[in-house]
Amino acid sequence: MLKEAKSGKVYGGTALRAARHFHSVGEGAATLAVADELRRRPEVEVIAVVDPDGRPRGIITRDRLFALVGKPFGREVLGRSAIGEFSEAAPSLDVHAGIFAVAADTLSGNGDCPFRLLVDEEGLFRGLLSARDLSDHLSRMTQDDIDLAGQIQLRLEEGNEGLDDPRLDFDAWSRAAKGVGGDFWHTRRLEDGKVFFALCDVSGKGVAASLVVSMVWGMLLMYDFSKGLVELIKRLNESLVLTFRLERYLTGFFAILDPGTGLLDVADMGHSHAFILRGGRALRLRSKAGNMPVGIDREILPHVERWRLRVDDRLFAYSDGLTEQEDAAGGEFGEGRLAAAILGAIARGQSLRQSLPSALDRFRGRIPQQDDMSFLSIGWKGQS
Repeated sequence: MLKEAKSGKVYGGTALRAARHFHSVGEGAATLAVADELRRRPEVEVIAVVDPDGRPRGIITRDRLFALVGKPFGREVLGRSAIGEFSEAAPSLDVHAGIFAVAADTLSGNGDCPFRLLVDEEGLFRGLLSARDLSDHLSRMTQDDIDLAGQIQLRLEEGNEGLDDPRLDFDAWSRAAKGVGGDFWHTRRLEDGKVFFALCDVSGKGVAASLVVSMVWGMLLMYDFSKGLVELIKRLNESLVLTFRLERYLTGFFAILDPGTGLLDVADMGHSHAFILRGGRALRLRSKAGNMPVGIDREILPHVERWRLRVDDRLFAYSDGLTEQEDAAGGEFGEGRLAAAILGAIARGQSLRQSLPSALDRFRGRIPQQDDMSFLSIGWKGQS
């Protein structure tokens, strides 16, 4: 009695891709016979009621039909009726309608019916789309995009060049708040023996921020560092402005270290989250340059400062997601607690990559991570 619509070719990004209901019944079918058929088919939640040519006239759900049958004298009354008499009207949509256009209509509550009849160019029934199935489909699409973006970011991080140098002690860590985000760190060995490293925090979170991360990462990977930090940042700024039209920006700590001398050239682009760990103390670094973040102004002239590390100094740069993380009482982790956690881990000989995330998670308890988190730590042991 029930017929299943032939799906034919299903195009990606269309309403048919999200549909799960494809059964129909002729409008002249006996109501009780349809009810009995649905009892044998518990997987069928809703059916389309169609005319002899296969064009939909409405829908009927199993819950509504069984409610009618269960009324006093229901079987006696319905035994003389055709199913078409009890069908409900439902909006029709082109089977090839774009999924996002359909979502704007369906999920916004446009109309009382939670189902949409899908019809082809001839008006023939092709499927039924429910608001729940549409929501589930969009959720899977979003999660798939987040998972893929997260995998890409993980590969980028794994692609960082190792800084295996007896004069350096390097550690870094990053964790997104939404599976994928805008924090990242980057390292690269330079031809002259120096090392470049950067820690960046892109405005926003999620997939949109990850687009900026991928673009900036590619530029860092291909840049000719013989042209210096100033030229690098100017090019990054130009690309961000042209691509994202001032809607996305990043703060960043960009540096080149000479492992032989401890000389450190730094361009702090509106980041201002860094310590020098020296003699059991955490000294707050504040750049005098006042550089603006990258991507918020069409013209930029970054100022590079030169610092000299002392033997056993450790530079620690981090994103504000660490210090601004709240606990159940609404208090922030803060700079003081961060510095104490770092110094304590170093005194105990523990890896910052392991100890610091654990300290943050103990502090926040059941409160979710509120922002992307990352840090980069590089210690200088002196000349070999």
